[in-house]
Amino acid sequence: TGHLIYKCGGIDKRTIEKFEKEAA
Repeated sequence: TGHLIYKCGGIDKRTIEKFEKEAA
């Protein structure tokens, strides 16, 4: 899911990691 968000919104990698950590 993180990769999809990164592709769609182009969010920073750090934000993606935070999202994945919270999702897990």
